[in-house]
Amino acid sequence: MDRVTSLMEPTPTDADLAELADLVLTVARDLQGRRTTDVAPLTPTETTVIRHLHRHPGASPSSVAEGTGLHRSNLSTTLRQLEAKGLVERTHDEHDRRTVVLRPTARAVQDIARLRAHWAHRLHAALDGDTTGLGTAKALLERVEQGLAPRG
Repeated sequence: MDRVTSLMEPTPTDADLAELADLVLTVARDLQGRRTTDVAPLTPTETTVIRHLHRHPGASPSSVAEGTGLHRSNLSTTLRQLEAKGLVERTHDEHDRRTVVLRPTARAVQDIARLRAHWAHRLHAALDGDTTGLGTAKALLERVEQGLAPRG
């Protein structure tokens, strides 16, 4: 095989990684598309922000923008939408009243819990109860998530 051909054909590792990405997207679309009806509908950007705040309650708008990779103007718009839906609250830091912090509301926490329970039920059913390899798969996807995370 000459050099040009070898550059054009993906290595088995590249093909495996591309297939993994395709499978992740397919599973994510399925889970997103078949939501439970008792949670507030969110856009993909709203979902990204609320997930970040769920993991980092009390974060500043700057750290949310950095952690999600959103531009500040897009984040501001999204925060207003989430506040209007009753899912995010802005307060002032208890130690520095000039600093704004963001937290998911009780409703958002309940919605996330319901959604996560729905996902767990769906995955358990899809796996027919056999969760062999779950820890390994979870660890791999956590590494991928960390590797893809925006860096400031």
